[in-house]
Amino acid sequence: MKNSFKILATVSVVFLLSFSMYAQTDSWSGAWDTKYGKVTITKNGRAYAGTFPKGQLIDAREQDGVLIGKYTRLDRAPYQNSLGKKGEFRFILSDDKTKFDGYHKSETDTKWGSDNWNGVKVWGTVLPVIVSPNLPTVANPTWTGTWESTNGDIFKILDTGEKKNSITKVYAKISVKVDGTIKSYDVKGYFSSDKPAVFEGTIYQANGWDVGFMIVEYGALKIDDFTGYMWFSDDKKPSISAHRTSSAKPSVKIF
Repeated sequence: MKNSFKILATVSVVFLLSFSMYAQTDSWSGAWDTKYGKVTITKNGRAYAGTFPKGQLIDAREQDGVLIGKYTRLDRAPYQNSLGKKGEFRFILSDDKTKFDGYHKSETDTKWGSDNWNGVKVWGTVLPVIVSPNLPTVANPTWTGTWESTNGDIFKILDTGEKKNSITKVYAKISVKVDGTIKSYDVKGYFSSDKPAVFEGTIYQANGWDVGFMIVEYGALKIDDFTGYMWFSDDKKPSISAHRTSSAKPSVKIF
């Protein structure tokens, strides 16, 4: 009987080590922060696919640490960046597997663009709230309300409650300082059922053109606070943090 247990234990350890080694070979799966928003990559067999704000990665495969494939954009609004409507991409993974150097070539380009599509691995967490001495749990996030940053930026966010395929629509009206000037924008975004504490959305001007992207995480530091980043047409990715000043339902544009 003892020998049987030893054999079973040995087989279990070998299986777990093999599974661990196999799991570690895939360094691409997960979420990555990029100038064009969060890129989420998944693997199915040897094939890879992905999504980014109003776009997707298709026909992707890995070759010697380089992920290559095609992308398409779903947004019908005028394209104000070098991605265009569709094209090819090439992501080169760093040695520490925490970032990649990205390149893209739209369908109208004859060579790879100089406007890089670099990415940094996302390691997002939500700190637990202790509700009893023995039972830690994550706070249930609610996005509706008015949030204000330390430098006076205002974020009026509305969780519509409209859920489809695990995605809930969220809209916002933001007043933020850009190049020293306070500007107002509309935001259309969402959060997913598996990550309700993370809200990401596309930033629009009044004329309907998308000019940027934001991704923020509720409760990353403490309850009723969020932290994250905003991207606009340049390479800057300013960090943002704000505190909820009101839980009242704000008036925002639904589009």
